[in-house]
Amino acid sequence: MDWKQYEREIESHFRSEYPSARITADAKRVGKFSDIERQIDLLIEQQVCDFSFRIVVDAKFRGRRIDVKEVEEFLGLARDVCAHKAIIISPQGYTDAAIRRANTDDVDAILDVLNFSELQDYHAFGAFPFSGECAVALPAPFGWVVDGSQGRGALAWLYQQGLTLDVAAKSAEFMYINFWTKEEKIADLESLCKFQERSLRNNPHLRTIALMEGVDRKDAATIIRSVVYDAATRPGLPDETEYTGFVDCDRFIFMCVLFTRNDLAEKNLSKLRYVLRKVLPMRVRYGNSPLSEG
Repeated sequence: MDWKQYEREIESHFRSEYPSARITADAKRVGKFSDIERQIDLLIEQQVCDFSFRIVVDAKFRGRRIDVKEVEEFLGLARDVCAHKAIIISPQGYTDAAIRRANTDDVDAILDVLNFSELQDYHAFGAFPFSGECAVALPAPFGWVVDGSQGRGALAWLYQQGLTLDVAAKSAEFMYINFWTKEEKIADLESLCKFQERSLRNNPHLRTIALMEGVDRKDAATIIRSVVYDAATRPGLPDETEYTGFVDCDRFIFMCVLFTRNDLAEKNLSKLRYVLRKVLPMRVRYGNSPLSEG
């Protein structure tokens, strides 16, 4: 993988994510404050009614973590070209100082990772997890993989490519999925959330539970729940939040649970929302009948 292939892979991802946007690779724009021409690896421009939305993407192909100086330089460029969102993508991640700098700027910044390490035998960019007759087509979000080999009470795990599940868990950046088969008493999102909340409130370390807006789907209702536990119960580990995304399918409720460091929550919530938008419910027919959409 060279830098040109790296940038093409990133461009391909954003073209699929923003199919109606105007996307320009190696764009040139004159800065509002500098009054000089600025180079942008990938410029995404979307017109929504009378409002123009602009995203700038910087693909940093480095063999080390990105430091605070490089983040500051890109935030300055984003402000100069009047971008609404700035996305930096790196193969090796970021220093803690760089993350803190991005999170305290008035520019909406996301520090993402795209690692091109070789896939392990049990890794994939998509999978078909199933339980009984319930199944889904599950795509991995940008820079992540699906691991169906771990078990540990989940149908599949998702985490950053190039890591193992244990490493991802230690750094508090991973997801897992499960299904809830509908029954008479718990047959929709509202009843399932109420049932689970009663159980969650029995945990003495619980601090807060909150519901957030899900994603727009024409075929199913969605919702996201955040759960915060007392950080004192996890000494030496980063502060994190548990987010669960729900998709109300015909025969079951799809659940994707995200654990994320709080300073990387915005980036990782975008991964969760991607899964909720893209996951496709299916039904397994046993015998001679093939897998078919539910």
